[in-house]
Amino acid sequence: MIKYVFLLLSLSFIMQTKAQTDDEVIAKIGNISVTRKEFIQRYEMMPQLDRQMKGITPQLKEEFLYGIIFEKLFAQAALEHRLDTVEITSYSIHEFEKMFVRDALYNKEVAEKAKGKAQQLLADYLSNATKVFARVLYSPNEKEIKNYSTLLSKGLPFDSLMVELPEQSNDTLTFEIGMEDEKLERQIFAMPENANTLPIRFENGWYIYHIIKRYEPILEKSQGWESEYQQIKKVARQRAEREYFIRYMKQMFLNKKVDANGPLLKLSAEKIVLLLKGKEAKRKDEKDKLYLSEEDFYALEHTALTDSITKVFVKLGKRNIPLKSFIRFLNFENPGFTSAETKHVLSVLNGKTREFIEREVLAEEGYKQKLDQTKEVKESFGIWRDFLLHQAMQGAFLDSAKVSDDEVASYYAKRNLKKESVTLVDIVEVLTNSLETVDTVLQKLKEGVDLKILAKQYSQREMTKESSGEFGLFPTTSFGEIGRIAGTLKIGDVYGPLKVPEGYSIFKLIDKKNPAAAVDEDFAVMKEKYRRDLAFNKLRNSIINYSVDLARKYGITINEDILKATPVTNLNSVIYRYIGFGGKITAVPMTTPFTDWVEKWKKNSNTP
Repeated sequence: MIKYVFLLLSLSFIMQTKAQTDDEVIAKIGNISVTRKEFIQRYEMMPQLDRQMKGITPQLKEEFLYGIIFEKLFAQAALEHRLDTVEITSYSIHEFEKMFVRDALYNKEVAEKAKGKAQQLLADYLSNATKVFARVLYSPNEKEIKNYSTLLSKGLPFDSLMVELPEQSNDTLTFEIGMEDEKLERQIFAMPENANTLPIRFENGWYIYHIIKRYEPILEKSQGWESEYQQIKKVARQRAEREYFIRYMKQMFLNKKVDANGPLLKLSAEKIVLLLKGKEAKRKDEKDKLYLSEEDFYALEHTALTDSITKVFVKLGKRNIPLKSFIRFLNFENPGFTSAETKHVLSVLNGKTREFIEREVLAEEGYKQKLDQTKEVKESFGIWRDFLLHQAMQGAFLDSAKVSDDEVASYYAKRNLKKESVTLVDIVEVLTNSLETVDTVLQKLKEGVDLKILAKQYSQREMTKESSGEFGLFPTTSFGEIGRIAGTLKIGDVYGPLKVPEGYSIFKLIDKKNPAAAVDEDFAVMKEKYRRDLAFNKLRNSIINYSVDLARKYGITINEDILKATPVTNLNSVIYRYIGFGGKITAVPMTTPFTDWVEKWKKNSNTP
């Protein structure tokens, strides 16, 4: 998993050299603009497996831009149809805005104010070693460890004492700036080479550390000093911010009166336990956490807790926050549970309730300071708002994908009458709803690990569990976008991550058969498959036609020169943005650029 802040470091050269042109407009769609800055951020921070292909960057940049344009077209249409006023869409949009407001508050009250302290810590760290190598003496007995310390203080060499104590470990330990135990770090790093610490007590006993070597690459400007510098700079920033964070949180919540509804929390825990029980029974490894699905959260809101969902869960000053908001917060956070025991589930929910309340209070403070009006918040929020609006508009097309029994029968009759030809493909796939797993798979593919091995370990598709992710030959008209894209690949090509209803799909084409005449098929057996195929094609065609209509209506202008001159790199990892005061999201919306409408639009509008 690569953090957002790390990516910004790697992009610093690009961003600095192009800062004066960040606001240049690459594309204009109606009254919405796509700036160079938005394009670079979204392109860089979203993985695409085929980026490594030589010479493909110009094509990918163009396709990616059209994917963003499609999103902006649908966002404008959603606003025209007032989908932003639909309850679930309005709620989601507002939650994202609150998140970026909270992040801006953190930057103002913690990150900015901690900069001086961070510089001071950095200066201290840079004047010292960055790593210390040591050996250790251990004893569970205080009297015994003090005896060892006395012998060492009288000049007995550490190695000689170790020879006398063969039960002691001879392993060399490595200590680095940034240890979790800062007190121990200060003691270890204060010692010169060949020195011994005094006995140090821990829960399991007593320790004496003998310093073997101090590593000072930054002072000596030895190989690797730049990466050491960046790591230490990060540690200094994190520690300084933690200090200011604790101080700010104490101040913010000192006299804050907040009431949470205990009975409602307990009821929610009981309903969640019922949902987790079935998952626990199917769990193969007790170490695997249990997660609620989108369907589970829908059931909680609309079935299991329907009589309580609008009741007041938290009283925050004059605000009454309903249980519905907390359940949706859980959906967004999706915490993992180690067991389905009521006591454990209630404990997790208690912790999440505290986080929920803290974030509500902090967002409220951010709005008081009018941070929603800052350029940074408007830019970040604007990208996600358009994405959510375009999703809402696409959702409105689901009714157009309904297929009647008569349509299925007609499709069956035509296939068997014409003996239509169809290309058959076989793929190996990893399907997961976890972006962390997506990132792991991408990294392992880069290292040369076979996708079949990864599928066996990570894929969540039940149908291919026994075949290590392999589908077997199937027509390209099946499995929606997976089948369609597989038909365009060459054997050995890997594609993904592709956003599908079940999560994210990464797949490799391993076989492809030339179009062959269809054989007579049993209608009763194939009926539901035909229905799915027809529904997918109807939905896709409806969206294509509507996209073309919207492109004509709003108008699209692309500055090819700016697009061509915009520098991009070929990073291929899932990038996260860590939100101030807690929480994380993908740095940009994770979506597969949809460009199937472009050819038809160009043809009809005589666009080159």
